[in-house]
Amino acid sequence: MSNSKLASLPPYMLHKILSKVATNHIWDFGSARVALPAFNQIGREEYFYKSADLIHFNDWIDEVNAVRTYMLKCYQAGNPQAIYMRGMYEFFVLHLLDQGREKNCLAGERGFLLAKYVDDMLNLEFSVDDRGLVHNFPTFTHEFADQINHMLATECAVWDFCNDIHLTVAHRPIKD
Repeated sequence: MSNSKLASLPPYMLHKILSKVATNHIWDFGSARVALPAFNQIGREEYFYKSADLIHFNDWIDEVNAVRTYMLKCYQAGNPQAIYMRGMYEFFVLHLLDQGREKNCLAGERGFLLAKYVDDMLNLEFSVDDRGLVHNFPTFTHEFADQINHMLATECAVWDFCNDIHLTVAHRPIKD
């Protein structure tokens, strides 16, 4: 498809295309923005950063500075996945438990299913007293359990990147 045909597409279609391209690699995102002025315009909009899919983004090691800038823009735009990732960084790396849990809860409230699951698991962990009694069970419905099962079955690539993410972020934190 030529650039003129792409440029004639409605903005919502261009947004979907750019979102798909920017899901995997920061170079693809940059190349798309250079290739078509409409992609460049969409790539500058706050809405794009708010809705970007970051879970399969795999440039953590190779392009640390560019990814940090991209993630920061997503975080500042209120992207639930960026908020979740920042919360996990604060919780597990910086050991800021309350701040990390707060960001994780916020990401879950904004509709990011993985954040909701992790938030409920952390709530369960933190509601066990010194005698081992649980005082606050998560309210899991069968539908929620099915959604979590589907998410974990289809998004297992996320877990493959955990070690790489930790190694990268531990030495080069994303700053607010």
